[in-house]
Amino acid sequence: MRWTLLQLYSCLSLGLLCEAQRYNLLSRQFAPYVNAISSLLGGNGFIPASYGAIQGFLGRDQEFDFVVVGGGTAGNAVGYRLAEAGFSVALIEAGTFFEFSKPGFSTIPGLDVLFVGSDSSEALSPADWKFQTTPQQGANDRKFHVAQGKCVGGSSAWNFMIHHRGPKGMYDQWAEAVGDDSYKLSSFEAYYKKSVTFTPASSSKRPAGTWSQSSASDFAAPGQGGPVQVSYTNFVSDWSKWMQKGLQAVGLKETDGFDRGNLLGYHYTETTIRQSDATRSSSAEYVYAADKKKLSNLKLFTNTQAAKINFDSSKKATSVKVLSAIGSEYTIKAKREIVVSSGAYSSPHLLMLSGIGPEETLNKYGIPIVAPLPGVGQNMWDHIFFGPSHAVKFKTIDSILHNLVDLASAVTKYLVGKTGILSSNGIEMVGWEKLPEQLREGFSDQTKQELGRYSDDWPEVEYLGGNGHIGEFGSLLKQPTDGRQYATLLGALVAPLSRGNITISSMSIRDHPVINPNWLTDKGDQEVAVALMKRMRQVWATPDLVSISDGPEFYPGEQVKTDEELLENVRQSLMTVWHPACTCKMGKKEDSMAVIDNLARVYGVHGLRVVDASSFPILPPGHPMATIYALAEKIAEDIIRTAKQ
Repeated sequence: MRWTLLQLYSCLSLGLLCEAQRYNLLSRQFAPYVNAISSLLGGNGFIPASYGAIQGFLGRDQEFDFVVVGGGTAGNAVGYRLAEAGFSVALIEAGTFFEFSKPGFSTIPGLDVLFVGSDSSEALSPADWKFQTTPQQGANDRKFHVAQGKCVGGSSAWNFMIHHRGPKGMYDQWAEAVGDDSYKLSSFEAYYKKSVTFTPASSSKRPAGTWSQSSASDFAAPGQGGPVQVSYTNFVSDWSKWMQKGLQAVGLKETDGFDRGNLLGYHYTETTIRQSDATRSSSAEYVYAADKKKLSNLKLFTNTQAAKINFDSSKKATSVKVLSAIGSEYTIKAKREIVVSSGAYSSPHLLMLSGIGPEETLNKYGIPIVAPLPGVGQNMWDHIFFGPSHAVKFKTIDSILHNLVDLASAVTKYLVGKTGILSSNGIEMVGWEKLPEQLREGFSDQTKQELGRYSDDWPEVEYLGGNGHIGEFGSLLKQPTDGRQYATLLGALVAPLSRGNITISSMSIRDHPVINPNWLTDKGDQEVAVALMKRMRQVWATPDLVSISDGPEFYPGEQVKTDEELLENVRQSLMTVWHPACTCKMGKKEDSMAVIDNLARVYGVHGLRVVDASSFPILPPGHPMATIYALAEKIAEDIIRTAKQ
């Protein structure tokens, strides 16, 4: 079943083009199809052959004012802003454009479920690093494929595109952790606005009452925002509407959106989807903007992997050793600074290979120590999710997986009208809460104390609508074949207590980092997970959701009853929400586990910063993409200010 959608989508798309050409009707009847497919396969009309102004070429050693390692969510933003300010910038990316390495499947929102499952068989795309975890004790010793973007755009070209800000109290805790009040929401908010451009929901394509009327005022004025596009999807699933009723029935309140420092409650989500053509808008938009502006002082080196950062005798970062696709070595020098934006897995990996990290690890592999920082690769936060599924009495994603007519209809709606199930990221409704008192009775005193360290407005759990059967996350397209429709209420732990780590297995960048998330190893997380399963069953038991359920709980099934059975099911079905963070954490100098200061400068060396999710001192509840963009904008501004002094 995994390949059915891919094959049919490809056949239908190519068939439409062939028929159009045969009957010479491209100019009118089939123009919407041709334009849409060209957009999908060409990155909204962007063809690499046209980016000669910014294309970097290896073949010799080169020098720039700044070198940015990683053309992902943060790196593209930093590189663009530095070039916009007039500096020469080398942007090093190990992959290429996702529109070509993962054609169509990244740009179409409804296909975001492809190649992200936990099974190793899901690691198919050249735009994925194909990382795998170590056996996870908290998940019955299973190994997990953890998708991570290896492309221009990074994981913003892979994720589920949910865009929001965090709760006010989280920013207060961030500011306290790093000793810098500019991370409080009142100041930090400006960088959220700077990174994106918001387009209001289309009232002609989206049902009334399914978006926040206040959204426009929460973003920059037209023409003042950044290149990444934010809007609401042009489709809302029936499941999202019913999920809303279920959350309301158990006591959650509707919010006015998730951009004003409050997450507690439920609402429809904003997404990084370009409303004009219903395609993904990733951090690659920064690169496209640079090309459009002819910023020839920015050079993008694709299919180029950073292998090591070099330092001079004063411990100033001076250059990056890079490897071409065929393994040739070159050196790219930085006159001013090097910025590492390789993500929560790869940034600590590169630092350790460059001599920055725990002494024991560096000594083990014979790596000369430049800066002994024990926190590199430690303190890894992540979110996990899981949840019960029911057969339901309305159409879900199962309809297009099992019915050729429904699939053809979905493709037509998408290509012609930019609507339908393929125009959506699949998660239009989310909610957050602290678990109610009756479900906290089983929490130990230690769990209550640890959860109490989070701010009062920091939710403990998140609810997401899965418009299909999820089960054990092996492949998100593995649906039951009984002909019924399925829906899943997913729950995520967003105040996690378990901590993981990243380390190395050799001196070579070609060997993947050793990834140990340690999910669900803390007793407190286990207690919250059991309570969350009970809470989700309460939602499914509300009258409205009972009315649309086609039979009893399908997964895990009513036979799973006791706390022990519920925990065992969570162990067997949990999955990452793909939010690894804090592995090069920001913190005060007196914090022995801090890797960078409040301005993202690496302790113990000069001219080196780390800017991505690994930089976070704490992982915000929910989805971190918007915060990564904001952090990149903030640090880029400081780099520019410092360079111009």
